[in-house]
Amino acid sequence: MDALEKFDLENSSEVEKPKFEVNDLSSATWVMRKYRALEANDGELKQVAKEQIDAIQKWLDDQLQANADSKAFFEEKLADYLAKLRVDDPKARIKTPYGTVSTRKSQSGVIWSDEAVVKSLEDQGLTDLIRVKKEPEKKEITKQFHFVGNRYVNDDGQVLLGASPKEATESLTIKSTKESLL
Repeated sequence: MDALEKFDLENSSEVEKPKFEVNDLSSATWVMRKYRALEANDGELKQVAKEQIDAIQKWLDDQLQANADSKAFFEEKLADYLAKLRVDDPKARIKTPYGTVSTRKSQSGVIWSDEAVVKSLEDQGLTDLIRVKKEPEKKEITKQFHFVGNRYVNDDGQVLLGASPKEATESLTIKSTKESLL
């Protein structure tokens, strides 16, 4: 942000907003200068925030990794102790006031690679085992249908349900220059 933009930003609160009005090129130029200064300030604020967020995220990642390493160490020690207990009792568990340690078996099953499975089914002609997702071809529909009032119809008079007209809107666009003119 250059000195002029800083000055404009600091002095932008002097304007009484309800009474201020743009009524000529000079006042429009002044307003655009203020607007550009605010945009420049937004950029600076976002950059500072991003730097702080990145630093905090790195700190958090380091702390979480250190915790994960420590937890893995303790999990290994508990697993070793549970294995010793299970020599005498195959259903042994470790119960403490702070938690329990046990094992759980997961069911056997299938690990799917969807693309490979679909390709294999297609190659073998087993397309009846492939689910097809149905979606409207919107580009093709807009070529064949048009609105008559609030109804979407084609040239044969068929009405398409589920489509409604969207009114065109107009919005204000302000683009300020990025560099200072001085």
